[in-house]
Amino acid sequence: MKKQLIALVALVAIPAISFAQTADEIINKNITALGGADKIAAVKTVQYDQSMSIMGMDMTAKSTIVVGQSLRNDMSVMGQQITQVVDGDKGWAINPMQGGSTPQALPDDQVKMQKGNTYLVGTDLATAKAQKYPVELVGKEKVNDKDVYNLKVTRPEGVANYYVDATTYQVTGMKATVSMQGQSGEVKMQYGGYKTIEGLTIPSTIELNSPAMPGSINMTITNMVFNPKVDPSIFAMPK
Repeated sequence: MKKQLIALVALVAIPAISFAQTADEIINKNITALGGADKIAAVKTVQYDQSMSIMGMDMTAKSTIVVGQSLRNDMSVMGQQITQVVDGDKGWAINPMQGGSTPQALPDDQVKMQKGNTYLVGTDLATAKAQKYPVELVGKEKVNDKDVYNLKVTRPEGVANYYVDATTYQVTGMKATVSMQGQSGEVKMQYGGYKTIEGLTIPSTIELNSPAMPGSINMTITNMVFNPKVDPSIFAMPK
């Protein structure tokens, strides 16, 4: 009877262990596809330009990141300059298109959400592994006629699902339910245009769909620079 009980426990436990190993294996293969954990960890600061299009309107932006800590976006829209900054657990913005010419503190929920963008684009699963976020393999499914693995990641700002190409192990998309200012909605991103820069293969195009926007935003990333010198004062809220 005792032997039978042990055998039964083993049968129940083995699939669970295999399932967890499979999720970890997918993330490890994604990290390899990116260029390796050492390459990712070596990037401490990042700068890049973005061109964006939404509803026929073109925008440009410059982003400066201290990985895991700070983010500054300077965006040009219809001749207006919009600045948004996250630094640690605080943030601020200047948005003349909303009638503000002076810096205003960002709400805590917006800071929390934007803090997730202080990492190198495309390295979300590597970050999840490094930060020991809970990860669950939901399963394998078809997205746009491609086999993908669906990984559910519980991040500090909320739960997100990442879709990993079953052949290349590159992230093809993600979706997450976000809450801001008492409202919640589903945000979706599609990644493409993977390019290799200094040994790291990361996406250069992103299609973003958000309930806060009337249509999809198509973004192209250019002039990516790793480890530029960044003056920390650019993140300080002007007085």
